[in-house]
Amino acid sequence: MRKVLSFLTLLFFFKFSNAIANEYTFFENVDKALIEKSFSGNIFVAHGQQILHSKSFGYSNREKKIRFSENTIFDIGSITKQFLATSIMILSEQGRLSVEDELTKYFQDVPEDKKKIKLHHLLTHTAGFPANLSNHQLYDVVDYKKLPSLAFKERLLSMPGEKYQYSNIGYSLLARVVESVTNKNWEQHISETLLQPSRMTSTGYRIPNFKSEVLSINYGADQNAFQRLFSIEAKSRSVGHSLKHLYDTPGERWMEGAGGFMSTVSDMHNWYLALRSGKLLSEESWKVLFAPYVKEGESSSYGYGWAITTGEKGSRLITHNGSNGYSFADFKYYPNEDLLVFVATNDIDNYPEELIKKLNVIAISKVANKPFKQDK
Repeated sequence: MRKVLSFLTLLFFFKFSNAIANEYTFFENVDKALIEKSFSGNIFVAHGQQILHSKSFGYSNREKKIRFSENTIFDIGSITKQFLATSIMILSEQGRLSVEDELTKYFQDVPEDKKKIKLHHLLTHTAGFPANLSNHQLYDVVDYKKLPSLAFKERLLSMPGEKYQYSNIGYSLLARVVESVTNKNWEQHISETLLQPSRMTSTGYRIPNFKSEVLSINYGADQNAFQRLFSIEAKSRSVGHSLKHLYDTPGERWMEGAGGFMSTVSDMHNWYLALRSGKLLSEESWKVLFAPYVKEGESSSYGYGWAITTGEKGSRLITHNGSNGYSFADFKYYPNEDLLVFVATNDIDNYPEELIKKLNVIAISKVANKPFKQDK
């Protein structure tokens, strides 16, 4: 009897060891494929406190041969919006504002066609504003006080509440609302109420005062006029790090609140831990943030600073990504599996979307204790 038990124990151990080895092999296969694709950036997978997989690839600075690492500071783009939306909900819980408030409560000289716009519309991209300010580039300097008047001159693409229309303008106005209510800079308020309580020490825009050498350099293959004319392929080149505009020309940017935050994989993990803990907000407020208010596509809806959809293997997915046209970051939170999959790159031209999808499938399979079947 003892020999039979020993044999069964060995058999179980052998199968269990093989299962674990296979899962790691699948992660390693993705890693190898990412290297072959010349991917540069970080991938990070966590199940609660447990880090399932964390890997850095390529160069954060090609010219100086600085490789990506867990300490690299990169651009998270529009992932910034979820921090602003959460800060709005904190102020709502404190009774200092309501998402049903109209713009006229916070801004003067609101034109007639925009008087019915509520904070809820700005949060859900249903105010009707276009994506960006007309005749302005993403990082153009615009004084905070001048932003509302410029925004109010924009022609609405739809009536307030009528349909989804992604808009950085809307979130820029929300940042000004936060400042009006708190009498603090928008980033300062977010830092005090969200980032510091979440142990996020390397996330922000101005406050961290990042040194240039730790910032990831962005790369892109932009054609010049001659190349476009003769269909000549452009070579990937450096366009500087994502705060170069701010360091070169200090001043307030119109896009602040809608994007601009920099971060690290460790801070993104801490943000996920804060989300799953539910401690920053009441349970009801988290439900408000994650509610699917409006369709943004065939299978995705938008909440407050988050997209709510169905991910790989039919899992509920709460997500957002961000880009400045060169960098790209993608935050995927699977609440039912208690899983985070985060990816960041400084070269969106070489973003391996299909490989990242496979990474998500592997991660979900591992957490769900379901064997991942290698594609044939």
